[in-house]
Amino acid sequence: MRDNTPPHRPDFDDGEDELEEIIELEEQPLDEDDDDLEEVTLEQLEARLAMAGGDDDEEEDEEELRDRERIANITDEAKVTFEKHTAPVFACSLHPIYNWAVTGSEDDRAYVWETSSGDVLYEITEHKDTITETHFSHDGVYLATGDMAGELFAFKVSEEHDVRPILTKIWEYSMSDMSWLFWHRAAHILLAGSDSGEVFVFRIPSGDCKILPGQSSRCEFGELSGDGKKLFTVYLNGSVKLWDLKSCQVLFDINETHPMGFGEIAHAVVACERDSPFYVCAESSGKMLFCTNNGAVSTIQSEHGIECLAFAPPSADLKLLACGSLDGRISIWDYAKSALRTICENPVPNDGVLRIKWLSDHTILAATSQGNLNAFDARTGALKFTLTGHHYHIYEFVYKPQENLLLTVSEDQTAKIFQVPALCD
Repeated sequence: MRDNTPPHRPDFDDGEDELEEIIELEEQPLDEDDDDLEEVTLEQLEARLAMAGGDDDEEEDEEELRDRERIANITDEAKVTFEKHTAPVFACSLHPIYNWAVTGSEDDRAYVWETSSGDVLYEITEHKDTITETHFSHDGVYLATGDMAGELFAFKVSEEHDVRPILTKIWEYSMSDMSWLFWHRAAHILLAGSDSGEVFVFRIPSGDCKILPGQSSRCEFGELSGDGKKLFTVYLNGSVKLWDLKSCQVLFDINETHPMGFGEIAHAVVACERDSPFYVCAESSGKMLFCTNNGAVSTIQSEHGIECLAFAPPSADLKLLACGSLDGRISIWDYAKSALRTICENPVPNDGVLRIKWLSDHTILAATSQGNLNAFDARTGALKFTLTGHHYHIYEFVYKPQENLLLTVSEDQTAKIFQVPALCD
């Protein structure tokens, strides 16, 4: 609840009968048999009341105490901690050239800051809702930010990065409530999905726009195909589509009537293999749907619900797909054989996996609900290393392989820069 949200007004009418009964009792004289009533002081009464209703409070206190002890025992291994945000931080990106990070938060603020010092370089204050997306373009020329209400901004990054301000706003757009936003991998094209189902494709800086029509169902997730010419999307009504971005035509649509379709879903994610026309959509019950350019080809039912997934890099010698679960497991699938290869177990029980990304051909990194960063060998499932510092949900992270740096953002209202240990693949 925001600070300016008024508290709910109590309904006093419901307590009138009870109040009258209390008044009547106070007006009645004491019986003679009441002479031996126990006298109780105010302190004793408060103590007894606390004991009578204290079981729930004691459980809450014990849980809070355990949580405090867990946080106190966390070793912060971050090189830099950014603490300007005053609410949970959801979005982050690293500039491909300069030592800059950008983060966006529930406090309606986005900051551009130095990764070596945490010093603020630029503050974006125009948003009026939670900022859930912040992205530098592939070449670092532009920065895009988006909030839940659908306000989108694009900024030109100054080539003279030692001169402030470093950003100039060159475009803005108001769409319906936004569900996701990202840049094209090789062009100044911005793609955004909406709660109403439409997908917007903007050319920046001109603002020319194509709209991929929706169907009154939230576009939950979208990702570019390996060749960058198509968009793979999933909707909460269970529909899965592949779009041609040039013609805006649907190449296939797998809906609830399809024998491999989903039906209505609560959460779903998609991934696209980078070096072939191969796609996967997974939903929270664990069902995975595999597709090619011609449509659905197979399904697999995982034993674990799926929160996130990622294909191994094209350079990897094995065709692997990693699936993260809220129960703390990462399933590694050999998708060429439709076979489960191994399961990576987080060292902390029930430490849910919220994000996974491949750091190299054989190293997968998981960000968890208790603020841990666990790296595994995808071939064996063995834990390679853990980075600690956050103490609540890590919502997003970005890896910069040139410098072996990791940027993370969390429910704990901070962003952190970590130095990743040697991967030794």
